[in-house]
Amino acid sequence: MLRDDFGGRTLTVARRLLGCTLCSRVGDEVRRGRIVEVEVYTDDPASHAANGKVTPRNGIMFGPPGFAYVYFTYGMHHCFNVVTEREGRPGAVLLRGLDGIAGAAGPALACRAMGLTRRDSGRDLVTDPDLWIVPGRRRAGERIVQTTRIGIRAGVELLRRLYLLGSPGVSKPDRAAEAQLLESARAGG
Repeated sequence: MLRDDFGGRTLTVARRLLGCTLCSRVGDEVRRGRIVEVEVYTDDPASHAANGKVTPRNGIMFGPPGFAYVYFTYGMHHCFNVVTEREGRPGAVLLRGLDGIAGAAGPALACRAMGLTRRDSGRDLVTDPDLWIVPGRRRAGERIVQTTRIGIRAGVELLRRLYLLGSPGVSKPDRAAEAQLLESARAGG
């Protein structure tokens, strides 16, 4: 993908990433997973960049776009994000689920399946030969479910989790949001 593909409003980039393929070279093997679930973080209360505060941990979230932000959480899990927005404005898309690679339904599981750790934070997804994203698109008939994020205490009401309906790599389907989406589609909306 090009730098411009990663830049822009984080919610827009999150939609663009659905259907793309994350690629990671681990030794002589290239692991690939189709991105099917994401969450959006900017400067909202649940974000590491809440209130625009820059720290050594979150500094990469403030741009430029197209870089990896990998953090360690709960003393045992890595989480992979794609930095978005223009330089100076915080934004990142957390990859929550991947299809096409076993055991990647959840952000920590996706990192484990792809061999990603904090050492990968700061890598340029446009130029890095060992970590990149291949452009893709949703398949005919695939629908995006937009719902609330998982595992946060603040900003819980924000509809900033997106996933492809019916994908096996989705960590936790929201049955109510899915039913609403299907009802809207039946009603022509």
